[in-house]
Parts: sequence; structure tokens; C-alpha cells
Amino acid sequence: MRRQERLQRLAEGRGPVYMATRLYDPSGRYLGARLEHGCVRGLRTALAELGLAAREPLAFLPFRDSNSALQDVPADDFSRAIYDLDRSRIEQGYALLAPLGDLQADSGVAFEVGYAAGVGTPTVLLWLNFFVLRYDGAEETLLAPPLLGRLATRIEDLGRFDLSLRFDGREDYLRRAAAALDEAEAAATDLCRELVLRPRDPPPPPAAAPVAGRVHLEFGGGQFEVQRCWAARLGAELERAGFSVSVSRRYEGTGSLRERAAADLTAAATSELVVTLADGPDVDGETAALQGYARGLGRKVLLYSSGRRRIYTGPEYDHRHNLMLLYSADRTVRRLEEVVPAARSLLD
Repeated sequence: MRRQERLQRLAEGRGPVYMATRLYDPSGRYLGARLEHGCVRGLRTALAELGLAAREPLAFLPFRDSNSALQDVPADDFSRAIYDLDRSRIEQGYALLAPLGDLQADSGVAFEVGYAAGVGTPTVLLWLNFFVLRYDGAEETLLAPPLLGRLATRIEDLGRFDLSLRFDGREDYLRRAAAALDEAEAAATDLCRELVLRPRDPPPPPAAAPVAGRVHLEFGGGQFEVQRCWAARLGAELERAGFSVSVSRRYEGTGSLRERAAADLTAAATSELVVTLADGPDVDGETAALQGYARGLGRKVLLYSSGRRRIYTGPEYDHRHNLMLLYSADRTVRRLEEVVPAARSLLD
């Protein structure tokens, strides 16, 4: 979609900015609402400077806007309807903003970053902490995990809370923590004004088409030994079954992590099927982002999930993982030995 068309859709309320949000804790929901509030203020200011009348909604906040729009949907269909609505808003959105700042990137937010990149929606990562990331064997300091950083159009450092500060008791600490959120909201206002007045083009989609019969394994990029062991076993089994196999290896070896993350994304884009590992307290953020990217490109996805825990709120929501991961997968398997038959079924 050309920039002028996207801008017109934004002004008319048909292409709001998508504010990705952590949903499983109250601080994440509050942070998303604060950043979205600042973003809308910046969008209104920018559109007025361009002489465009702004119509609501200028921004889309998941959970708040998803649930409000789906009140009459039956309970059994509710979570699927949320997935379909959120996905369509990403596709139509002027841009996607994604707050980061934890050591474990939220799987739902990460998926949305990847999906936005796959469908060509510009994505801005918002770093909201006092530290940066460093990895053994890489001469880089990063504001986001390398694969997420490669998917984004840009990364903005909104972190305002200084770890080195001395605090004069609990009231001073509380005041400074609140002030950090005030500054982050104000920074979101400036950022969203700039996104309208001085936009940056999104990264181009990959030119290569998928190779028939090729399967890509995204088991965390090899950061942990157990991931490397599982990927090696499964890769050998898929090759014996006649598939061409590639494996994400961004954390193996040395050199630029961002370049190796780009190689993993290219390998996934040129595969017919992407197999992702969902095991852990939450799906690894980079794995979730690569799954979103593959789905945005129209590749088939097979999710391997052996966990026993379910996230339960009632008949509306009863899932093992974030609904974005579950509904974006063409199939989910519970054991490694199920992967090869499932791959055959999906690629026949």
C-alpha cells in the first residue's frame, strides 16, 4: 500500500495504528493504554498540520477494542474471532508499535511484530528499560532480540528509568517510576507525530519464492543446547523422510547476530513449511515473531507444543498458548514423532 493511501486511511479511521500490548498482566495493559494515549495525541497533531481532518479510531488497542467489538460472538467462537479481528487490523494498520523491555519478549506481541513485517505494515519497537542486550560471541549491544530487530522498521529507545539513581525513600521512588511513564507517553506522542510527518519506508519483502518440499525449523535459533539437540534430531528425521531442511542458527558461531537473524528469516521465507517450538513458560519471543512472519508471507506453519498447562478463563478462552500462536498454525502436534507425518500431510 502506498504511503499516501495509508495516510488517507489513517485520517479516515480505516487504518489505525496498532498498539501491541502484553495482556496477561495488569502492568502490560496499563502501559499499552498509556502509550496508545500518547500516540493518538501525536497522530491528531500531525494530521492537523497536514490539513487533514482526523476521524476515530486513530489507534487500535487489543483486548480493549477487540473485546468491545465482539460482545455478541458466541463463547466457543470468541477467541478465534479475536485472532481474525486483530490480524485484519495489523494488515490494515498505518503502523504497528510494540513495547519491549523484558528479558522474555511477550509471545503475542512478538507474533504481531513478525506478522506485520510479513504483510508489509511498518513496525516500530519501543524499548522501555535501562539495560541493553549483549550476547557471547557477538560484538553488538542490542535494544531488542536480533530477530525482532531485523523485522522492525525502526527501534526507539523510550527507556527513562535510570538504574543508577539514588532514591530518597518510597515516595521518591514511586514519583520517579510514575515520571518515567509520563516521559514514555510523551515520547510516544512525538514518535507518532513523526510517523505521519516523516515516515520511514518498511523493509522490502523477500524476493525469493518458497522451495517445494523445504521445511525450516525454528527451535529458538540454537541459543540453548536442548534446542540444538531437538533440532538436530528432528532435522535428521525430516531429511530421512525426503524433505529438504534448514534450521535457525543465529546463536551458533560468531559474528553479527543481526546478519545471522536475517539469514534465519530468509531461510524461513524460502520454505514451504515452518516448524516452531512452543515449549517453555511462554513461547520464545523470537520464535513467535518468526512464526508471525511466516504466516504473514503465507507459508504453512506446524507448531510443536508438548506442554500440559492451559490458560483458562472459561469457554471463551481455554488454550495452551497465546491465541495468536495457536490460530496462526495450520496444525499443532504434541510429540516429536508426530512432526514428520504432519509435515507430509500439510505439504501433500
